[in-house]
Formats: sequence, C-alpha cells, structure tokens
Amino acid sequence: MFALQSQIAGAKVVSKVVAKKQQRSTVVSAKISHGKGGEEGGRSFNNDAFGMICKAASYSMMGNAITASGEEETFTQEGPITVFAADDDAFGDFIKTKGVSKMDFVKMDGLGDIVKNHVVKGTVTKADMAAGKEFETLAGNKVVVADLPFKKNDIKVDNATIHAIKTVIV
Repeated sequence: MFALQSQIAGAKVVSKVVAKKQQRSTVVSAKISHGKGGEEGGRSFNNDAFGMICKAASYSMMGNAITASGEEETFTQEGPITVFAADDDAFGDFIKTKGVSKMDFVKMDGLGDIVKNHVVKGTVTKADMAAGKEFETLAGNKVVVADLPFKKNDIKVDNATIHAIKTVIV
C-alpha cells in the first residue's frame, strides 16, 4: 500500500492504492482562492442598482461596502431610486484619509450610513441637478449633487437611475 497525492481544483487529495483498487479519502487540505467575484465568480445579478454596481469592474469597493453593511435591499428595492455610485479610486482615497485598510473599511462603524448617503428616493436626472439644489439621502443627510465630480450620468436600470461619481459622499 502506498499513498498518491494530487491537486484537484485547488484541493490536495490523498489517494490510497490497496490491492490494485484505488480509493479516495477525504480532502486533506484545500486552498481557498477568492478569485473572481460577481457573475464570473458564480453569483448572478439582476438589472437593478446593486447588480449594475457589482458587475462594473471599477465599482467593486462600493459593491463590497453595500454587502458588508447589509444594505443590499436598499439597492434592490422596487424604486425608483437614484444612486450616486462612487468608483474604486474614490473609495481608495477615502480609505487613505481614514487611515484604515480595505479589510477594516468594510467593518467600519457607520458603513451603512456611508452607503445610504449615495442613495436618494425617486428619480434624479442630470437635468434635475440645478446648481445649489439639495437632495436628501436615505441616511437623512442633505447633499448638493451638482457639486459632485461626475464620470457618467443617467445610467438607467430597472429600479434606479445611476450616476457614476469620483467621490465618496459622507
């Protein structure tokens, strides 16, 4: 009797050969690879605000913040809602100013409010953003959206209008 080791789908498997009959034992160790997330990682998303954010490569940190804060329902609700989606560069800058790591960021107190600061009830299009006009976020704060640095406006999904921005709203 002798043991064989092989790598199958990232897991180390030990096989024992006994009298010319191969038997596989249980997994001895497994390498957990987080690899790709989103749809490429096996999860499928709808055409709602949460799904659009999670599918967009430059918005993974916002998607992570939404999930970690337990606010997925805020972004999947029937709507209409308006989302000001901050890109990864904006979240990276925000994290640096807070002096925390990405891992600590998703555990940060008040993360739910930060996420809800990016959502307004109803539809707000670029045409609605007159200079100085304030909108109340779902976190209860007022924001002058015309002052935000935009990348793209008026992205339509099933339950929302999304505006891609280059800053985190706090």
